[in-house]
Amino acid sequence: MEQLSKARLLAWIWMGILLGCTAPQAPGASETACEADSLGLISFDQLFNMYKGEVVEITLDQALEGFVISSDREGNIFGSIYLQDRLSGPQFGLEFKTDLLETHALFPPGSRVRVALKGLFLGKQGSGFALGSAREVFGNPTLDRLPALVSMEKLRLACEPGGQPEPRLVWADSLRDTYVHTLVRLRDMQVSEQYRDTLFALAETETRVPLEDCSGNSLDLVNSGYSDFQGRSLPAGSGRVTGILQGAKSSFSLMMREFSDLDFSDPSCAERFPPVRSDRVFISELADPDNEPGARFLELYNSGMEDVPLRGWTLLRYTNANTEPGVAADLSSLVIAAHATLVFSARPDSFLAVYGKEPDVVLRGNGPADSNGDDTLVLVNPFGEVSDVFGLPGEDGTGTAHEFEDGGAVRRPNIQMANPVFTPDEWDVYNDSGGSGTQNLPRQAPADFSPGSHTQVAGKGA
Repeated sequence: MEQLSKARLLAWIWMGILLGCTAPQAPGASETACEADSLGLISFDQLFNMYKGEVVEITLDQALEGFVISSDREGNIFGSIYLQDRLSGPQFGLEFKTDLLETHALFPPGSRVRVALKGLFLGKQGSGFALGSAREVFGNPTLDRLPALVSMEKLRLACEPGGQPEPRLVWADSLRDTYVHTLVRLRDMQVSEQYRDTLFALAETETRVPLEDCSGNSLDLVNSGYSDFQGRSLPAGSGRVTGILQGAKSSFSLMMREFSDLDFSDPSCAERFPPVRSDRVFISELADPDNEPGARFLELYNSGMEDVPLRGWTLLRYTNANTEPGVAADLSSLVIAAHATLVFSARPDSFLAVYGKEPDVVLRGNGPADSNGDDTLVLVNPFGEVSDVFGLPGEDGTGTAHEFEDGGAVRRPNIQMANPVFTPDEWDVYNDSGGSGTQNLPRQAPADFSPGSHTQVAGKGA
């Protein structure tokens, strides 16, 4: 920390010399800012279209206009200034890699800036684009930070005023690659339990802290070991966190600008949304169409008057005669509304092509939503109790009352509650054999199925 403080002091001295010992002016107030006005402007998407898969030098003598959304005032962001094309609802974001220190004094958040592009290099960092210099690593060009003096030549305050950037309000499960390098605010987040009450970061070490939302979706919070709040303890509550989105889909991370970007003043998710039992959520339909294996699905139905959060609930598949289930499908991120269904598929492209709509949830192949008709499916509540079941674990379904190969199984309309014991009389079961009270009547997709409309489907089999 002492080393960083010395670096900051030197940065202030250097900036004083560079700026003629005058204080940095507010966005739009500098006469030198207008020098970039002689350059034609290029849009963010036009700039990004120059990228062809590897670092490229920009030869066009044009400028890019954007708004600063980052700050290095508390030391958590270093070597980068992040820009986006609009103060709110941005379409594009960009990282400007620089050796400048104390950039918040020259380019405060919300500043409207212009980047003179000629001679800069364009590349990607995760799913996001970045500008900087270039250096070779094992013969391949890679992006590096611009020297401080070059950065001051290339990045200038625009003549027009800036404003206050507004974070995009998003949920952890709705993040997109196009949000990378823009300012976002995630709601209902908390620190993963094993990290609570530990430090934000190890001293002088970049530290990744797992965050999760109240539905179980997760991403990492990236904290600098040189930040002013490095030695503070991570909170135990839940709430919102604001920062610059980084990375790519399935590996997103978030970088805070300052300590106040974290507001976990609400109770933890477990206190706000305790796990619940419900005998009104049950398996309502299983499908193994004779004409298209890709159109298999599993449907849950909530017959109750209230929405049911499925935090801690799981779906299990016992394949053939196995006495142990395969990988559990965690339903924690889901809520099933009153008198509504959730449809699960392992092959969303085939499902869409056959039924003309997307499934509600995509599960892994060879899991609960991808049975070939001779397996057992089990719904387990957050307390480890079997809530509902189709079939008998340990029994191969072939020739039994729970075979739905090349057909399907539909809960009868009069059944309005889950049952932890498989009861064949609660089901209409179709297959290509007709054994043990089932119907020898192979089913064809989409005509014989209506995923998402339980009562209509059940009526067909009644």
